[in-house]
Amino acid sequence: MVATIISAVVFLLIGALFPHKTKPIQDYEMLVSINKRKYMLYEALSVIPLFFFVGIICYGIYLLGNDIQEIYLRGRETDFAIYPPDTFWLAPGLCFGFGLILRPMEFLYYLLLREEYDVYIEYTNRKHGIDGYKVMRPLCAICVVAGIVVSFLALGWYKEIKGDKIVIDDFTSLTPQEYTIQDIVSITHYEQQLNAEGVARTDPYYKIAFTDGRVWDTSYNFHEVSDEKADAIVKYFTSRSKLQVRCEIMETVQE
Repeated sequence: MVATIISAVVFLLIGALFPHKTKPIQDYEMLVSINKRKYMLYEALSVIPLFFFVGIICYGIYLLGNDIQEIYLRGRETDFAIYPPDTFWLAPGLCFGFGLILRPMEFLYYLLLREEYDVYIEYTNRKHGIDGYKVMRPLCAICVVAGIVVSFLALGWYKEIKGDKIVIDDFTSLTPQEYTIQDIVSITHYEQQLNAEGVARTDPYYKIAFTDGRVWDTSYNFHEVSDEKADAIVKYFTSRSKLQVRCEIMETVQE
């Protein structure tokens, strides 16, 4: 119910911000009356090529992003490194997919409709009462900008460990922060996590606390680090310090 109301309000706002101004097209009424069923079919089926092109662009960015990441990070000497997983690049891929969708869709429908293309665009604009291009262009531009920002931040989203040095660069940070193993004040291993609703998460995880208050929580596993790798990193820390791992059965998290 709430979603329906919000959708209706958004649609009304779009109509008010981007109203369609009728364009004179010769024999418009006659052409629409002859081809209305075809136009309705093309409009209904437009989601098929739309998601096809989005998928193609997304997959291309996914491959390109992984290649750029590999080149950018190549040659770094570390004992342990945690970088964005391959699948992360699907996120900027989707941003670029929706951001660059206009041109391939325009080209496809121009090939299908030829001289009827302007009539079809006018038909859809009058039907919905909005100027489709005026709506889509800024939305696509926002998606492209989002894709660029996410891609840029991803290249600086990592954790590296070499010797006693620990470098942590958060996704939202532009500057990496450096620590040493001596900056770790505690390591706690939890078997389960209980949220505010009383639902238990059974995957074990570590919390590594630093002197400045930062906590490296391996339960926030956006990097898709395996349990084996997390265990190896903790063992590495304890082998190079006097740290002991404190074991707890359950942690209660208030959300």
